[in-house]
Amino acid sequence: MSKLPVKGLPSGDGGRLLVRVHDHYKVGIERYDIAKLANTENGKSLLVLVLGHDDAGAIFMPYDIRRALGVDKGGKLDFSIEKVGKCGKLRWYFTTPDPAVHVPAWIAAVALGLSILGAILGAVSLLC
Repeated sequence: MSKLPVKGLPSGDGGRLLVRVHDHYKVGIERYDIAKLANTENGKSLLVLVLGHDDAGAIFMPYDIRRALGVDKGGKLDFSIEKVGKCGKLRWYFTTPDPAVHVPAWIAAVALGLSILGAILGAVSLLC
């Protein structure tokens, strides 16, 4: 567990739901990995996209993630961060509020479902 001051995202990351933290704090978590970020003081947690940052003295996140974790900009966050598996990544894709991520995920899921249905109907028509 680490306690770092919370800062807003750099201007180039505006509008993105991601967290930037120094590599020292994200052991085993690669660039663009999904991780479970937890506020250990209040027990709130969230699946987030994680990127690195050169500043080892702060954690950078947008307003929506700060609000979900119950921390203010400029406040200190006592946090834990752990990598999630493939199921956690899928859960993030389908539940993230970012429409640039969840809309394509749902379109892909519907397309996969229709493809499986089409394969089943095609197999049944060949057998009958």
